[in-house]
Amino acid sequence: MQISALLSLLHLSSPSLPIGAFAYSQGLEGAVELEWVKDEASLKAWLSPLLRSGQANLELPLLKRFYQAWQLNDVNQIEYWQQVLLANRETAELVMEEQKLGQTLHRLLASLNVELDSKARSMSYLPLYAKACVHFNVPLEVAATGWLWSWLENQVTVACKTVPLGQTSAQKVLIEMMPVIEQAIETGLSVSDDSIGLTLPNFAMVSAWHETQYSRLFRS
Repeated sequence: MQISALLSLLHLSSPSLPIGAFAYSQGLEGAVELEWVKDEASLKAWLSPLLRSGQANLELPLLKRFYQAWQLNDVNQIEYWQQVLLANRETAELVMEEQKLGQTLHRLLASLNVELDSKARSMSYLPLYAKACVHFNVPLEVAATGWLWSWLENQVTVACKTVPLGQTSAQKVLIEMMPVIEQAIETGLSVSDDSIGLTLPNFAMVSAWHETQYSRLFRS
């Protein structure tokens, strides 16, 4: 991989990317409120199945399909898989996050002179992330790595603010989750069309409960 592509990946997966991902907890704040997550060990126990079963069976296989569709400029396939993606966002909170981040990423990519047609304006976060990776020649497997690392880093940051988790513990969690990311990528990029999507009831429930949580730091 060329250095320019690596730098583009680091840019796209950076917490400083101005799209507002830091404002969402993806249910983790609700899990902390319920004391399902209360320390380093319980955080790892929460994140591991979200990577192995959640991301590996939805986001990563769809990232692969979005990536390949952008390479072919097949807008119909992109729209089809976006419908599948949104149908698998099981709460209003998760749908809103996907759409809002898509809107802000679209504005950012347009300002960076990434070529986007009129239909891209209605696309959500994951397909536009795939578009950016194709545009900047980031290989698919590397794009998947950046996606998961960005997600994981954001989740650990949420834990630091809500558990609260110390910075050293946070770094331990990031390092110990690296092999899980590798496993998720290996699984996720080989999932068949018919196997995309997997329900995680606890994840869906805490996201739904977070929508009406009395006191919260993160958006809903």
